[in-house]
Amino acid sequence: MSVIKVRAFSDVGLVRKRNEDCVLVAGWQTQARDGALVAMEFTATMPFVCAVADGMGGHAGGNLASRVALNVVADRSSTWRTDEDVTATLIETNEQVRAIGVETDLQGLGTTIAGVCIAAAGIIVFNVGDSQVFSITDGLLEQISIDDSVFDARGRPTNIITQSLGQAVPVDPHVKVLPLKPGTYLMCSDGVSGVMTPEELEAAVRQSDLGDCSAEIIETTRANGAADNFSFIIVEIPDLTSPDTELAVTIPANEDDAAEIPADEVRATPETLV
Repeated sequence: MSVIKVRAFSDVGLVRKRNEDCVLVAGWQTQARDGALVAMEFTATMPFVCAVADGMGGHAGGNLASRVALNVVADRSSTWRTDEDVTATLIETNEQVRAIGVETDLQGLGTTIAGVCIAAAGIIVFNVGDSQVFSITDGLLEQISIDDSVFDARGRPTNIITQSLGQAVPVDPHVKVLPLKPGTYLMCSDGVSGVMTPEELEAAVRQSDLGDCSAEIIETTRANGAADNFSFIIVEIPDLTSPDTELAVTIPANEDDAAEIPADEVRATPETLV
């Protein structure tokens, strides 16, 4: 039986007072203040979606924006088949996040998003903003997403982004389709990629075990100050020979990690590893 393995983590960091990041794995979400590494296993299914959203730092309601965006994606992604479906949902998500901002009188409500969808068309990688998606092949890290950032004189992305979900003008999502084959993918907010050096991140992904890789990302981010919220998902995709099998989730009884998400938004509570 083909098994999709996932590690997910979200944490407020060492400086911020609230977590504006949120992560989504196959309908399960968390926006934990004090993160714990979460391990999940799923039998192969399509579509299968993982995503990280980073509420815009310094803007009111960033935590709400990231949660709303992933709620929309979780609701709509069950019908995803092609990259056009993903694009349409992200355009709709932009409108819904903006509408929430208007309704709640929260000016500047916005969020980034970056994720992966396993679908019949292939592995669909998508992003808006500066949260990133990487492929990991034989310990080598390659960025697949496209940063919506202002770049400095040395060509490095700054923390100024050029588009996000929730903006008044139409959003232009980055969506690409990769071949449907085994592989490992990392999605993260800039609280990880902007704090760890490329060399540190590459060293972490050279760990063959997903748990060890995740632990090194967490430890290094905290050692480097964790000045922002930081979140990531690592998904290991097997050889998908039976993509239409029923979704199954390995779910022990521990529900601590889901404490900060309303009960009706939590669809699965997986194993929590401290």
